[in-house]
Amino acid sequence: MNTKLATTQIRLNEWAAIIKDRKDSGLTVDLYCEQHGLSRDAYYYWLRKVKEAALTQAGFVELPVQSPLPNSDNRIEKTSFETQMVIKIDGIEFCVNENSPSELISRILKIIRYAE
Repeated sequence: MNTKLATTQIRLNEWAAIIKDRKDSGLTVDLYCEQHGLSRDAYYYWLRKVKEAALTQAGFVELPVQSPLPNSDNRIEKTSFETQMVIKIDGIEFCVNENSPSELISRILKIIRYAE
């Protein structure tokens, strides 16, 4: 790892802690920056950098494909999904219905909000 990359990583970690502290404090960005002697522009610059780094590091995880278990008649049972609501955010659609776990929907919305 070169020195510049290491320094950037250290700064990202420092600013991630600052951003988390600001959120936990409940203060507005302006008030928090004023109280901690931070530049508002620097805060938003590093917020963007921390989010970009988080998205880059998150990546995708390949899951193994599992064969469905046959039911007692040796037929594969199919489930149907009837969409009751479509959530569209930045060209991405999420279809949900009354059986969609609220925890899953909440987690998806938090991820999108964090990525914005």
